[in-house]
Amino acid sequence: MTHTYTLTPSTGTAISPVAMRQMATGETEETARAGLTDSEHLIPMPTPEQARGEARILYALIAAYGRHRPILTGGPFGIRSLTPRPDELVVRIAPSQLDRWIDALAYREGGTGVAGLRWAGRREGTLLTLPGTKVLLADISEADWSAALGRRSADQSSLMPHWIPQMRREPEYSAAQGAELAGITDHLSATLRRIRLLDPLTRISGHVHLFTTRHRGQAHLIEACEATPTVLPVWTSRSLPPSLWPTGPVPAPGPADPYTAVLALLTELEPTRAPSDTDDHPAARALCHIAGLRTDPVVIQAAEHVLDVATRVLADPAHSSVYAAGGWAGSCRTYPEGTVHGSDPCLPPGAETVADLPDEALQRLGRHFCSRPADISRTDLTSAGKKELIHLLDWALAAATRPANHPAWTPDRTSGTLQHTDPLPGREGVLTLTATTTGVYRVSLNALGQSDLADENDSVEWEREAAPSQSAAVLLAEHAAIEAAVCLPFQREHHKQRLLLPAAVSAEPTLRSVITGADYVLGFFTLAGVLGRLHDRAGSTQGAADGHWRTDGPATLTALISDWCALPSPHPGEAANTATVDSPAYLHHLAAHRAALDPFVTRYLAAADSLGGACTFEERHLAGFVALRTTDLPALARTEIRPIGERLLRLARSMPQDPAQLTAWYAHHLDQA
Repeated sequence: MTHTYTLTPSTGTAISPVAMRQMATGETEETARAGLTDSEHLIPMPTPEQARGEARILYALIAAYGRHRPILTGGPFGIRSLTPRPDELVVRIAPSQLDRWIDALAYREGGTGVAGLRWAGRREGTLLTLPGTKVLLADISEADWSAALGRRSADQSSLMPHWIPQMRREPEYSAAQGAELAGITDHLSATLRRIRLLDPLTRISGHVHLFTTRHRGQAHLIEACEATPTVLPVWTSRSLPPSLWPTGPVPAPGPADPYTAVLALLTELEPTRAPSDTDDHPAARALCHIAGLRTDPVVIQAAEHVLDVATRVLADPAHSSVYAAGGWAGSCRTYPEGTVHGSDPCLPPGAETVADLPDEALQRLGRHFCSRPADISRTDLTSAGKKELIHLLDWALAAATRPANHPAWTPDRTSGTLQHTDPLPGREGVLTLTATTTGVYRVSLNALGQSDLADENDSVEWEREAAPSQSAAVLLAEHAAIEAAVCLPFQREHHKQRLLLPAAVSAEPTLRSVITGADYVLGFFTLAGVLGRLHDRAGSTQGAADGHWRTDGPATLTALISDWCALPSPHPGEAANTATVDSPAYLHHLAAHRAALDPFVTRYLAAADSLGGACTFEERHLAGFVALRTTDLPALARTEIRPIGERLLRLARSMPQDPAQLTAWYAHHLDQA
């Protein structure tokens, strides 16, 4: 079988099909190569029954693991790698995670776990089964599995061996779980089969964080690994090529018709701009307006070609995932500059086809969009023509995949601005969407009753961007609203970077537990770069006992650095405001706002702020310097959950006592990197 899948990043280097599959599955090269030989797709599509079972298993893992660091679990949800097949999923989990998987999968009356799951010992590992579903835990022997079951409490009795028939009410429980996931079964299964695509998204906060939500009656899978929730599928958010996307059934009502969709959208939202009955090429004209382009003959001709390609894309099961997660408008939200994830927008399915025109036609279109075409090469004109075709295709797909349960918009008779409001489910506040006639859209949460938002009119603006038209703005606002409705647990106020909804904290957080839960950890390398710049700017600062933050702003070295590095600061009157950073009170504050200081930063700042009263930067730096010099640094490194390299230890050991040397010291270590 011949495979032609390629991925060409900005470097121009093509990534092989084997490497692309490994990105998604974590398999060895040999295993990935063997899998490609047996399948026409990079990631095989599961049977419907297999997909339903995989969705229920991932859903149970999401509920049990929650937000977690893969560095501590051997991979996302403890998965080191997996091999997807049409009727089976082979999963290789970290041995340390076996007990946790058992806890996740065991069904309980509250609805957690997977009702009806059975297991059987196999030569290759332990086979987990549901009707029509097989998940093989590779290299987990029957003895390993049985021993792990024995270590768990009696409530694991729902994990029965394969010879036990279905028990009373198990079919009812299974059906209820399946119904709960209706609409995202294929999305969950496809995500599980590509689970290692989450790895790059953990580089900022270090966490895997998936959860499900409902918006306007529709279930959605949200990814918040970077501490910013997004409903975009992981393969779209990472701008991966369509060959790595899931195939699947076209929606039950049948493939969307982009000709009808663009006309209906414009007629509903901007009736005065809709083509008349006597206009030729009405759908092409509507698409041009939605995409913000003039209806010149060359552009109308291009729009007709785009609508034809979009029709074929939307009817092709290989591209069925463009309907998912609120439709293709989600990808359009990555313009410009990667609003949602990364910096490169995802090329739509059909991009190669839509640009497969003679160079003369592409150059004619490109010339139309160039202010001085005589000064531009034919190659650049061709590139410009392709860019405009893909731009039109994006908006054709966005209009055609607009969810049927979209909100009703109310026009303002004076300004023409469109608006929609909804109460937030389960909490105080209102979700407000606006789209102006100039194409600016705004998605915000208002009337939240949050004291920290006094300077922001008690509102959170989730997104404000420009779109090429008012109709396009509506599509983007409707999509952004899916995320805005769940953003509050992730939202920080801008003054002190405090979470609006602080996280639950254990009674006695430790430095290690605080780092484990943090979105952002201030590391010693970052502190080293800041100290040199603070030397001539800090002036006199107070000790921790005098208060980190006062009504007029930051007062301690810790508060100044926190303000500089966008770390959360305590309010006056809170216990943490008069505590050193290594105290239980301050650790509790950091944990509540999902931030942390690494052990070396903690040691330095705790000592620096322990001096009472007003002190110079030189005096506080000397205290921090002495604390690091008199500390067993390798022992301190062992209190970190993340690997500590010798380079960081060298940096800490070599810190100069003279503050005037801090900038040169830091630069020297950067040069040595």
